[in-house]
Amino acid sequence: MSDPTEHGYPRTSEEAATFLEGMTFDDTATVPPLPPTIDEIETGMVTTSLKLPAELRDRIRETAAEHCITASMLIRQYIEMGLAAEQPDRMIPLSDAIRVLSSLRATA
Repeated sequence: MSDPTEHGYPRTSEEAATFLEGMTFDDTATVPPLPPTIDEIETGMVTTSLKLPAELRDRIRETAAEHCITASMLIRQYIEMGLAAEQPDRMIPLSDAIRVLSSLRATA
């Protein structure tokens, strides 16, 4: 975890009070859209069943939980990444690249 002082976060109650006094509320600002709900994401999806070893199913569920997504979403993302790898000359959206790169595990 990073040092809170590095981002200018208040460290004492006095600093917190000063910070809060300096805040303003702008009720004219546009509200950013909320991310889609799971139901919205799942709209238009079709169900496909597959058989997995119990250990793999458990790993998928654990990994999905770590990323706060459903196992179905994780499997879909991994399949999409695998299929994209089959087309190395195809451009991908920057958001997809960031998502994939941020999910990589740090190496020693």
